[in-house]
Amino acid sequence: MEKNMEYPVLKMEHFCFTYAGSESPSLSDVTLTIKQGEFVLLTGKSGCGKTTFTRCLNGLIPDFFEGNLYGNCCVWGMDIKNHEAGDYSQFIGSVFQDPRSQFFTLHVKTEIPFTSENLGVPREQIQKGCQEAVNVLEIKHLLSKSIFHLSSGEKQKVAVASAYAAGVHVFVLDEPSANLDEEGTKQLFEVLKKLKEQGHTIIISEHKIHYLKELVDRIILVQDGKIKEDMTGKEFSLKPSQWFFENGLRQIDLSAIMPTLPYKDCFQNAIQIRAEDISFYYDKKISLWKNVSFEAGSGDIVGVIGKNGAGKSTLFRVLMGLEKSKSGKIYINQKYAAKGRRKKHSFYVMQDVDYQLFAPSVLEEMLLGTSKTEEEKKKALHLLEYFGLNPYVSTHPSELSGGQKQRLSIALAYMSNADFLYLDEPTSGLDGQNMLLVRDAICDLAKKGCCIFVITHDYEFAAQTFRSLLIFKQREQVVRVPPEQYDPKSLYQIFQINKGE
Repeated sequence: MEKNMEYPVLKMEHFCFTYAGSESPSLSDVTLTIKQGEFVLLTGKSGCGKTTFTRCLNGLIPDFFEGNLYGNCCVWGMDIKNHEAGDYSQFIGSVFQDPRSQFFTLHVKTEIPFTSENLGVPREQIQKGCQEAVNVLEIKHLLSKSIFHLSSGEKQKVAVASAYAAGVHVFVLDEPSANLDEEGTKQLFEVLKKLKEQGHTIIISEHKIHYLKELVDRIILVQDGKIKEDMTGKEFSLKPSQWFFENGLRQIDLSAIMPTLPYKDCFQNAIQIRAEDISFYYDKKISLWKNVSFEAGSGDIVGVIGKNGAGKSTLFRVLMGLEKSKSGKIYINQKYAAKGRRKKHSFYVMQDVDYQLFAPSVLEEMLLGTSKTEEEKKKALHLLEYFGLNPYVSTHPSELSGGQKQRLSIALAYMSNADFLYLDEPTSGLDGQNMLLVRDAICDLAKKGCCIFVITHDYEFAAQTFRSLLIFKQREQVVRVPPEQYDPKSLYQIFQINKGE
C-alpha cells in the first residue's frame, strides 16, 4: 500500500476488544477518529485502556495480543482484523516506556538504521534517513556509544531516531517520561516539539502530563475502556486542580502543588543507619561518589535526588550489602554492620520490578519467604485489596500492567517488615490516584518506625512525601539535609519548578 496522506491515522467505530482469558473488555464501544498531523494525549487511570489503544495502532492487537474484536478499527485505512503488525511498520513507529525492550543491536550507530534495514529500504535512502535523524534530533555525539552506556533520556532519543530514519509518519509513545529525570524530560520535550513542527502525528499515552501542556492539540480521557472526554489542549489546560484529582490524574501545573511534610509527629529514633566516609569506584579507577557520610533513623523518609547516572541506585546497593564500597563503614544502631547484617534488615524495590517477581501468582508472590500462616495470608489479602490488586490474586505477576506491578512491589515491601526500605522510582508508571496511594503507604510504614530511602524524579510525589533529603550533586558530591533542616519548599528549586507558571 502506498503512503496515502488522506487516510486517518486511526478510525474506530463502536469498537470493542477483550483480551483472551479476560472477562471484561479493555475497550468498549469506542468511536474515535485521529487525523494526520494531530498531537494527541491519551490519559486516564492505570488499567483504563490506554495501552490497548496503542497496541491497536502498532498492530500488536490482534497480531500478538489475541482476543475478541467487535466493531471496526482501521489504522491508516487498514482493518486490523485483516492485517499484521508488519503492514503498519512503514507508517507507524513505536517508542516503548523502556526502549531497551525494542533495541536489537549493541551500538547506537547500528541501532538507528536497524528498522530501515528490516523494511528493505535501499541503502542510499537509509544513509540519508539516518543522517537526517541524527541532525534533527541532535544526537551526533551518541553515535560512538554503546546502547548500554546511554542514559534513559538518550535511549528515548535513539528509539525515536530509529523510527524517524525509517520515514514513518506517526509516532506512538507509551509512558516515555516514566523513568526520566528533569533533564531527560526536557530532552524528550524538545524531541516531541521538533516532530510536531515537522507535521508528524504524535500519539502519546502518559500519566505525567505537565511537560506536554504546550504541545498537545487534543486530549482523550479514557475511563474503564471508554472515552470519557475528548477535548482541545486549551480546554485541558484550563481545567482546575480539583478536576485532575477527581479523575485520578497527575496535575498539569506543578507550581500549584504546595510542598508539605507528610506528617507532623516526629518518631523517636529506635533504629538508625549511619554511613561513614563511604566511596565507590568503577573498575577501581573511576569514582562515582567519594567520602559520603550521613545518618537516618526510624520514621525518616529520605528523598534521594539527582540526575540519572549519578550513582543513587549504587548507593542503595552498597547500603543494603549488595555492593562493596571502596572505603568507609556502615553502622546499624551504633554497631558496625557487615554486608550480611545489612541484607537481613533491608528490603529493596527495584526500578524495574520485573526482576524481583518470581511466584506463579500474585498471592503466592506476597507470601514468598513467609511461613504462610493464616494471619500472614490475611495480611497479604488486605494489602492486595488496599492497592486495588484483589481481582488479580490468582494472576501471574508478569500479566499485570506496569502500574499494577509497581503497586505489588510496594505491597511486598509492606509484607517484609524490614527496618530499612529502599525504593527506586516507586511511582514510575502510576496515575495520580495510585501515586497518592503509594505515598500514604510509605508514610504509614514510616509512622510504624521504618526508615525509608526513596529515589525519585517525580516532583508531585516528592513534594508530599519526604521528611529529609540526600542530594547527589556534581563532582561526586552528596549533600545530606536532615529532618531538622528540611524545608519542603526547597524542592521548588531542586526540581526547577517555576512558581510563576
